[in-house]
Amino acid sequence: MTIETKPPRAEVSPEARIFREAAAEGRFLIRRCGACGEAHYYPRSHCPVCGSRDVDWVEASGGASLYSFTVMEGAKRATAPAIVDLDEGLRINSVVLDADVHRLAIGDRVTVAFQADREGVLRLAFTTAEANAARAHTDAAMAAVAADEKAFAAGKPPVEIETVAVIGAGNMGIGITTAFLKAGFSVLMIDRAEEAFERARARIAETLERDVTRKRLSAEGAAATLARLATSTAMADLARADLVVEAVWEQMELKTSVFAEASRHARPGVCLCSNTSTLDIDEIAAATDRPDRVVGLHFFNPAHVMRLLEVVRGAATSEATLALAMQVGQRLGKVPVVVGNAYGFVGNRLMIARERQAARMLLEGALPRQIDAVLTRFGMPMGTFEMQDMAGGIELSYRNRQSTGEKNFIIDRLFEAGRLGQKTGKGYYRYEPGKTRPIVDAEVTAIIEAASADAGIERRAISDEEIEERLILLMINEGAKLVAAGIARRPSDIDVVWQTGFGWPSWKGGPMYHADRLGIGAVHARLVDLHARFGDPFAPAPLLETMARSGETFATLASSATGSETGTAR
Repeated sequence: MTIETKPPRAEVSPEARIFREAAAEGRFLIRRCGACGEAHYYPRSHCPVCGSRDVDWVEASGGASLYSFTVMEGAKRATAPAIVDLDEGLRINSVVLDADVHRLAIGDRVTVAFQADREGVLRLAFTTAEANAARAHTDAAMAAVAADEKAFAAGKPPVEIETVAVIGAGNMGIGITTAFLKAGFSVLMIDRAEEAFERARARIAETLERDVTRKRLSAEGAAATLARLATSTAMADLARADLVVEAVWEQMELKTSVFAEASRHARPGVCLCSNTSTLDIDEIAAATDRPDRVVGLHFFNPAHVMRLLEVVRGAATSEATLALAMQVGQRLGKVPVVVGNAYGFVGNRLMIARERQAARMLLEGALPRQIDAVLTRFGMPMGTFEMQDMAGGIELSYRNRQSTGEKNFIIDRLFEAGRLGQKTGKGYYRYEPGKTRPIVDAEVTAIIEAASADAGIERRAISDEEIEERLILLMINEGAKLVAAGIARRPSDIDVVWQTGFGWPSWKGGPMYHADRLGIGAVHARLVDLHARFGDPFAPAPLLETMARSGETFATLASSATGSETGTAR
């Protein structure tokens, strides 16, 4: 496979050019001296050992063993500077990238993986066979999702959409509007508060200005893009739209009210889409006069950046509506994954289970920094509490529980203390003005310890190993339930959702792929033990028990054998 690279800025030697051209084809060349027989890596015209110019190019196998390495903690990508012993007998300095570097050991096998630098020049690096296998799984999973786009649209002509109405000028509404504008649509933003439009327009303009600064867009293009945005406080103006996307607060009564009104004003046949992240799409559709034309378009925050788009199919959603949703997702440049209607759908179903367990471990004795460190060492781009601070999770959780009266020992105290996350400079962590680096705060530790006391829980030391098991195995268990119910059409769809929506590392393939690597029998056995120790959240999914007995894996599991439900699952 040819690797695309930018031309180097500086002149290079003929030897270096030969090396780079081979690297672009995925071939690793070394040099061997005809005089002394020594091999060397550096593309010089003479042997660095004896000085002879009797040197020839030799294609190396690309295989090597780790002689030594150091993991770069806190790096944005998995990185371990290393010394490796090539199979050809040469010892060289290099780096292991995009692999499970925290589980490397001296003597482990690695393989060449060229990486382009900022100038597009390929540099020698290494990765592991396991990481490459995970990436091959991801490629296959993404190909299956891409095939869905064609399958759902087969025989259904594309619907011409020029103007999209976005209801709601909050954070998600702004992000969704930006995504549609950048994809070439005209957008009508609707909100009851006239003052919300000024903030929304300013935020969208800032995003476009950044694109201009980064040379992704011309100044004229940015101005033309922003000119396609119109605003209105009148729902009656929905009659101008070819597609309606709702992006209001995540509260069922509000959403059904909005959909009932949208149904009255939108033209007949126009699709009504909800950006709900957890709520029942069938209940939302029932508030309209066109349940067959209602579908979930669950964008991930920030909506104009994140690649994932969960396309939520309700019980009444027609094939034509589903095809339209997939076409829209493709035009937006998203990865549209069709999911069934269940609480949290696929992505948030696993996330919510993980967050609840992480919160439970705070009460039992862990602290946010330890839990987040376990997740980042595992390979996630950030931990659950840092992510909640970024996304406003404290406020969202608090407000969502007001209608039910449900209390939360920790979040209620954080909310009352004004700790709403990065936007207020403090949440689970403290933040310096204008910065996003989380800083441990003694006030949060005191709040958590007081919450443990009020809950009657004696705090204890919790190991990193226990934290990883309770978070990751719980996600796998939830994924198995979704596969069995048909909410996820394929196990690999869950992997795609988590890679494109939550930053699960490509070199670990996804939650269900990871389960196969751990061994389904081992996963089931650990869940049985965790269930005995920590209760119902860890009760093994029946599908896992069946698979453990049969020796089947998620990779071989046929979707037709996991259940035929494609509607609701509560």
